[in-house]
Amino acid sequence: MNESGKSTILDAILFALFGRMIRPSQKPSNEEILSYGTGEAQVRLEFAIGDLRYRVLREVHKTRPNRAQLNELGGDGRQKTLATTVNDTTSEIERLLGGITYNEIVASSVVAQKDLERLIKQRLDDRRKVVNVFLNLDSFNRVQDQLDAERARIEGTTRNPGQLTVECERLQSLQEQLKRYREAETQLSTMAERIQRLRKELADLEQKFATIDSLHKTLKQYDDAVKLQQSLRQEIQDKSRLAETLQRQLAGISTQREELEKTQSEISQFSGLSEIESQLTQASNLLEEYQSAEIRRVQLEESKDILQTKIAEKTKEAPGLGNPKTFESKPRMVWTYFISTSALGAGAILSFFLGLPQVAVAFGSLAIASLLLLSRQIVSLSQQASSSRLEQEQMAGQQLIRSWENELAETQLSLTAMQKDVAGRSENLLGRLASISRYSAKLGEMKDPRMVFETVSTLFDNDRRSLQSLEAKAKLLGQQLRDEPQIKERLDHIQSEINQVEKKFGSAQLPDLPEGMTFAETLLQETDEARDTLKESVSRNKAQIEDSISRQLELRQLLEENMGLDDQVQTQMKKVMLLEKDCTVVKLSVKGLEQTSESLRNRVKPQVERYMGLILPVITSGKYKAVQLDEDYTVRVFDPEAGEFKPKEVFSGGTEDQLLLAMRLAFALALIPQAKGHNPEFLFLDEPLGSSDRVRREGILALLHQELSQNFKQIFLISHVGDLEAEADTIIQMDNGVIREVVGKKSPPGQPVVVPA
Repeated sequence: MNESGKSTILDAILFALFGRMIRPSQKPSNEEILSYGTGEAQVRLEFAIGDLRYRVLREVHKTRPNRAQLNELGGDGRQKTLATTVNDTTSEIERLLGGITYNEIVASSVVAQKDLERLIKQRLDDRRKVVNVFLNLDSFNRVQDQLDAERARIEGTTRNPGQLTVECERLQSLQEQLKRYREAETQLSTMAERIQRLRKELADLEQKFATIDSLHKTLKQYDDAVKLQQSLRQEIQDKSRLAETLQRQLAGISTQREELEKTQSEISQFSGLSEIESQLTQASNLLEEYQSAEIRRVQLEESKDILQTKIAEKTKEAPGLGNPKTFESKPRMVWTYFISTSALGAGAILSFFLGLPQVAVAFGSLAIASLLLLSRQIVSLSQQASSSRLEQEQMAGQQLIRSWENELAETQLSLTAMQKDVAGRSENLLGRLASISRYSAKLGEMKDPRMVFETVSTLFDNDRRSLQSLEAKAKLLGQQLRDEPQIKERLDHIQSEINQVEKKFGSAQLPDLPEGMTFAETLLQETDEARDTLKESVSRNKAQIEDSISRQLELRQLLEENMGLDDQVQTQMKKVMLLEKDCTVVKLSVKGLEQTSESLRNRVKPQVERYMGLILPVITSGKYKAVQLDEDYTVRVFDPEAGEFKPKEVFSGGTEDQLLLAMRLAFALALIPQAKGHNPEFLFLDEPLGSSDRVRREGILALLHQELSQNFKQIFLISHVGDLEAEADTIIQMDNGVIREVVGKKSPPGQPVVVPA
């Protein structure tokens, strides 16, 4: 059955012999070998080479190093230990097998369903080396490896440069150094002449610079002297103008003093303005009271005119009313008292707010009296409520007229009293304003209190502004008079400074210029530019001399350090030529070795083709017979239906597996390493029947019984296909990696098959 561990037998045998296995990898780790949950495992194998029997034991541990031991088994039961370490055991087994390695065993004696294309899919160089070993050409492999290593050492690889590359780079570097050496010799030969020329140019430049520098200094002194004289002259002029200004200020001091006395005299004429201001404040209050009384007088006159008009109009209507009784005039009296009470009350309130308490008291008293009369009339009217309607109307008209007449009389009384009050207030205000003697002469015959007050206020404002102007003028004049000592002191100081500047001006002498030269600012500027240019030229020349001397020293040091460089270059060139020669010899040797080994390896391909010609008809029931192998071992099969050879990929999957199996078995027969003196007498077939139908399986089984059994003493067939008991000498049944049953039967050994040449 599948997944029962049948292929594990193959892995165990390979691991026992070589410490390697096909799955999971050729060099598995201990964790890959051990089952999950297992800490250690042991593999023991007994095998025979000729008449000698051997036993190999390998132990695998998860936590400590692996162990291995190889023993030779004697006929008397005694054992001889041949190796006790892992590497020694593997090496000894390979020696006993005549040098057959793990790769050779797998290539010649292991045929696995999943690894049928192992040899074909190997790299061409690796496949050639395997064939070389099988043909006893392993010495070719060793020589080729040595030549490849020598070639890599000389030429290098993509990662590591070879000795030839290193030496070529060294030669190039030496040649570049030699080139610089030759250039340094040439530069050194001309450097001394250049330094001498630069020093001569420097002497000429320094002489020219000294001449122009002397002239520049003279012109600069002349320019400074001219500018100093101009500055001193301007300073004398400025200070002289300042002295004249100070003298004019001192001359105006006496005039200012007289003007100050006159101003103070004028100010004294306004000495009574503060008292006048107080009187005007009182007059202002009186004017407000007068204006309030005048307003009340006008209101009373208007009330008088209104009442007279109403009485006249009502009297015209009186004849139509009949002869009313005397009490019919009482309603008129009620209205008269009501109106007078309201008017007197309003007048009292208005006077109070206008600040006229006496008038407010008078109006209040009259309002109270009118209110009493109104109450009496109202009581009288209530007693007459039972009169007839006509009588009531007549009485109402008469009473209304009487009330108006009463109100008119009262208004006339109030008007007379108010006229007297207004006249008194006017006389009081005019008298107060007339008492201001400063303005009394200017009032003339004016009698209107308001006009008089405005005139006096205007005169007072004019006087106050005049006083303020005079006071400001006096203050300014006083300040100017206080500055007189400072002006005198400053004038003296300016005079002293003028004297000192005049002395400096007298001592500022102009230097003598060269004969025939006239000073000009443009001449100084041109001389300055020429001086700077010469100075830069001198500095540049000195720097060039220093650089040349420094370069001369560097060149000498370079020549001293590289003495004998010609010999080094010649020696390195010879070394590179020898390496190139060696590399050419190695390449020719490799090419010759490859050609020789290729001609020997080509002997294998015809044998594989012949073996496939014998095997393929058996396992394909005679359908396919002829095959061709290209140089890269690509299989091409003759298709009888198409009449031509076709690549294996065009056939069905089952047929392709048969072709690969035939080729793999042909390789196993053709690559049996008999030339080493030993050949494996066993063959492992891992699942060769998995993808075959019944007819193909019968062909494969027939091949086992015939050709293969004649060349291999032991053939291990691993399969999960049933009904194979009659085909096998020994049957091992496994389940989940455990051997359940071993059934054996004997059969006569076969004879090796011979392939006709």
